[in-house]
Amino acid sequence: MLLTLWVCGLIDLYFADETGITMQPYVPYGWQRKGNPLRIMCRTKSKRLNLLGLMSLDNRLSVYHSQQSLTGGFVVDSISDFVGKGHAKPVVIVLDNGPIHRCQAVYDRLDDWEQKEVYLHFLPTYSPHLNPIETLWRFVKYRWLHKAHYGSWGRLKKAVFAIIAGFGVKYKICLDETVNKNIVKFNSA
Repeated sequence: MLLTLWVCGLIDLYFADETGITMQPYVPYGWQRKGNPLRIMCRTKSKRLNLLGLMSLDNRLSVYHSQQSLTGGFVVDSISDFVGKGHAKPVVIVLDNGPIHRCQAVYDRLDDWEQKEVYLHFLPTYSPHLNPIETLWRFVKYRWLHKAHYGSWGRLKKAVFAIIAGFGVKYKICLDETVNKNIVKFNSA
C-alpha cells in the first residue's frame, strides 16, 4: 500500500538501513586450482566507515556517516536532520527491526517527527529482501568499489563519498520492476 501511495504522489517514501565499509575488500567467492590453495591475508584491525542511508525508489539518497559504532542516538540525530530539511509531502521511512531502530531514543522522537508528517514503518522481522536500500549497499560493495579503491583508507573513503555524491546520476539502480510488481492496482470497473 505504501508503494501505491508513493506512485500516486501522495507521500515520499524512503527506505533506510546501515552498512559498514572497511579496508577488507568484499569478495563473495573465488576460484582456485585443486590442490593449490590461495590465501588472502586479511586485516584484523581496520578502520570502518559506517553509513546510514535513506533512499527513495527514484534514486534520491541521503547518507549520514561515522567512523564510530552506530547507536540509537546516531539514528535519531540522522533522522532528525533528515526531517529538518523539510518535505513537501508526508514522508514514510521504512526500517528493519534492528535494535538501533527499535530503541527508546527512537521511540521518544516519534511524536515530534509525526507532527512534521514523517512516519516510521517497520518491516516484518527477518525480511531484508523487502528493503531496496540493501540493493544499494550490495551495489556499492560488489559493483562500484574496485580493487584499486582499497589501496589506502583515504582512497577508499573518497571512492565511497564519490559514489554517494554520484548516486542518481552516475550510479543508479533500476527499481521499476520492484515498484510495478508490488503496487496495488485499483480496478476501475
